[in-house]
Amino acid sequence: MDSLTHLTLGACTGELILGKKLGKKAMLYGAIIANIPDIDIVTGFFVPGDRALLLHRGITHSFFFAIVAGLCLAWLGKNYYPKIPFLMLLFFCVFQLVLHDVLDTCTSYGTGLLEPFNHYRFSFHLLYVADPLFTLPLLLATLGLLFSKHINRVKWAFTAIIVSMVYIGFAVFSKISVDKNVTASFTTPAPFNSMLWYCVLKKDSGFYTGYRSVFDKVPTIYTYHPQNDELLKQPEPWLKTFAQGYYTISRRGDHLYFNVLRFGDIQGWQAKNAQFALSFPLDEKGPQNMIVQKGRFQGWNKKSVRLYINRLFGI
Repeated sequence: MDSLTHLTLGACTGELILGKKLGKKAMLYGAIIANIPDIDIVTGFFVPGDRALLLHRGITHSFFFAIVAGLCLAWLGKNYYPKIPFLMLLFFCVFQLVLHDVLDTCTSYGTGLLEPFNHYRFSFHLLYVADPLFTLPLLLATLGLLFSKHINRVKWAFTAIIVSMVYIGFAVFSKISVDKNVTASFTTPAPFNSMLWYCVLKKDSGFYTGYRSVFDKVPTIYTYHPQNDELLKQPEPWLKTFAQGYYTISRRGDHLYFNVLRFGDIQGWQAKNAQFALSFPLDEKGPQNMIVQKGRFQGWNKKSVRLYINRLFGI
């Protein structure tokens, strides 16, 4: 998930766990600790872009890291707040780190919860990486807790978390509903919501992709994409591992691109054969670690937003 979501969720849970002992500092510490696993993004400045994609959400997003880092942070906290029991500080730190990791498994990226002992990436495809409907209750509660002096602080934080959890329940219901009406290898949310879903079906030497809203009344229309493995002259182990088998090779002009299908395409709900959001240039080297984010948010304007909203509510 995006940093704002982790920050506000960390602040709200910080208030619930240590708010009575630390006041508003509990929110600050919760927000900071909740974002620590994402320190792995700095690897993109020191390693090739394809490897950076795989390193992100790896060891720093594991239960192992959460325990080790939690112990270190709790020990540090005990030096500053000796009156708070060590086990309470340990729970606070480990809980924030684990909550970050588990929340990230709800997206399509893949999270290495069991690193370094097992390299499997967990991904439940329930939430888009940035979903305002999930984050808004947490943001409003965080602002209220920061600036209002006349609120029930526990009630505000607890209510925000419950509302966001209910939204995850809605996402589960939506995914089940869509999965019943499509034939797909997997479905994952389209940008910023859990009503429109991107569907991928693997077939022989290629893939079919399409979009379906929970409100659709007509069959899903698919677009075929050949995998084109023959264009991959040299093996790209990092990219293949990251793609988990869902990739195509395409040529645009004089350049070859490795497309990871798990991240959808750029506004493919309104354009046939749209470019994939993660389209990695095979013949370019350098810092490409932000290529996922660049692709996801290209081409949005007033017209595309209006068309997208209409698509959310079905055809």
